[in-house]
Amino acid sequence: MLKRILFLFSFLFCISQVNQSLFASSNIQKDTIQQLIDSCIQLRKDSYQLSNQLCEKTIKKAIKELNYKHLPKLYKVKGVNFWYQSLYDSTMVYYRKSLSLYKQAGSKLDVGKMTINIGTVYEKKSQFDKAVSYLLEGLKIYESINYERGYGGVYQSLGNIFFRQEQFNKAQKYYNKAIKSNLKASKNISGLLINLGAVKQAVKDYEGARDCYFRAIEEVKDLDNKVLLGNANYNLGYFFRVTNQLDSAYFYLKESEKIRKEIGSHEGLIYSKFEIAQIEITKKNYKLAEQYINQIYQIAQDNGAIDWMLDIIPELIHLNKLKGNYKKALILQDKLIEMKDSINIMKVKEKLNILLEKYEKEQREKEIELLEKKTEIQKLKLGKKNAWIIILLFILLLGFFAVFVSLRINRLRADHRIMDLRQKVLLTQMNPHFLFNALTSIQSFILDERNIEANNYLARLASLVRGILENSREEFVSLQVELDTLSDYIEMQKLRFENDISYQFELDERIDINEVLVPPMLAQPFVENALIHGKLRNNPEAKILIKVELLEKKQSIKFQIIDNGIGIDAAMKQSGDKVHRSLATSIAMDRVKIYNFKSKSKMNFEIIDLKHIDPNLTGTKVAYTIPLVNEV
Repeated sequence: MLKRILFLFSFLFCISQVNQSLFASSNIQKDTIQQLIDSCIQLRKDSYQLSNQLCEKTIKKAIKELNYKHLPKLYKVKGVNFWYQSLYDSTMVYYRKSLSLYKQAGSKLDVGKMTINIGTVYEKKSQFDKAVSYLLEGLKIYESINYERGYGGVYQSLGNIFFRQEQFNKAQKYYNKAIKSNLKASKNISGLLINLGAVKQAVKDYEGARDCYFRAIEEVKDLDNKVLLGNANYNLGYFFRVTNQLDSAYFYLKESEKIRKEIGSHEGLIYSKFEIAQIEITKKNYKLAEQYINQIYQIAQDNGAIDWMLDIIPELIHLNKLKGNYKKALILQDKLIEMKDSINIMKVKEKLNILLEKYEKEQREKEIELLEKKTEIQKLKLGKKNAWIIILLFILLLGFFAVFVSLRINRLRADHRIMDLRQKVLLTQMNPHFLFNALTSIQSFILDERNIEANNYLARLASLVRGILENSREEFVSLQVELDTLSDYIEMQKLRFENDISYQFELDERIDINEVLVPPMLAQPFVENALIHGKLRNNPEAKILIKVELLEKKQSIKFQIIDNGIGIDAAMKQSGDKVHRSLATSIAMDRVKIYNFKSKSKMNFEIIDLKHIDPNLTGTKVAYTIPLVNEV
């Protein structure tokens, strides 16, 4: 059965106003960018895609015109768009960018709001400990500045956490506190009414739930907010279905399906279609029910949502049994068992590895203990012999050993100094290589008499180079810094090209990007190759996916840079030289060799043409692992 009860509530975000300037005022009129931001927020009610497109153009405009004070608000708006599309890793990236800039600006109110928003992302990802930590931190900031208008949002998020843990009494308590706070602050309460209705429905207070849902619909109609309107219609439709009022249920569920399809909410569309399918099953319209469930399964499969698929397959099995198609039901049953077995095998392997590591650790401890006992026995036997001779021999051996160790340590130190110097030389070689390409682009702008673009590009380059120079002094930087540098580099490169380039970060939720350390500027050459040698600058549908995942067994993180360019094989053929390799790639590979020389844990590296994986695909995947390093 689908975990639909967890979808019965919605999350509200407070879109804040920027109260302080982040940098010095630019020469452009203040209203221009602000009006575009307002348009992005307004478009969100109708289409996330259109809102994202306008938001991206506005970010470019702000950067080109050096209007940096609006960037934190723009990053926040884009993060909210990703939130409503259930792209929580991308949401976190833009929220953290916004929070960092607000901290630099000293805007305490906005820092509080973004801290709470990050907490709600952790809440959605079921990382409740981190969610509560961020929410309470944000609440403290609100209390320190007496911002009572913000209390309702924090109470709502705490209510959401208790709801998801099925502690309904506590959830109802916090939702009521949130409603009181919002009424006092004259704020919208439609989303809270939906949440409270879901709680009442969970404890079988159907009359109270129905009243909450109807109130929510009336509230949201005045707001013209399609997200909340879709949620309210869904909850009311679900309520009527479980209370066997099928005609009313069908009406409201079809409304929610229509709205969620318009705004592109895949997760919401699944729940709406599922409830409609349940109505059709009750009415014994099995053919229509099967069509809806197959649509749901396809959406889940396209999004790689295994948990959804595990919930949907039993419904298909049940439906085929009702239709008398037992053969297909049996096939689906086997598929369900296979999927569950696969997941269970993975869990068992993880447990076995943990037990094996524990056993090996205990064995090492026993060996050390036994060795210590043998050493003590030997010392006692030696003590019975001529103490003076033993002491002199021991001192002589210790002297030889000390000289040998000293020479060895000095040699290793010299080797490490040489490698450190070579590492820095390679990193500084990368900077001229990068600067050469950038200055060539600026020269091209100047020759084409595109002076404004040249000036904007040069300003952007100066900011990026400053960050690169700061990172080049460090052997490791945080993953957050590396991702920010990559984002800034791609944004700058997009200024050079006539077509837009879509890029996305996909981060493993188990990775703390502020704690994990990586070598600086290691991924940049491969992003550059995707843009230049992969011909992305000529591809109107250019896409780059930067994926970072945690490999717990190997105690490492895996970077993947995937593009939809022409592919490495085609790039080699076009260059006419099958052994051709870009200078940036050669430098990066040399850095990997140096790192493997200095470290016990090795980096693994591979470059794959996607056609070797699937003939229908084009592009290149660069994958490499980095041993896990955390800040001390």
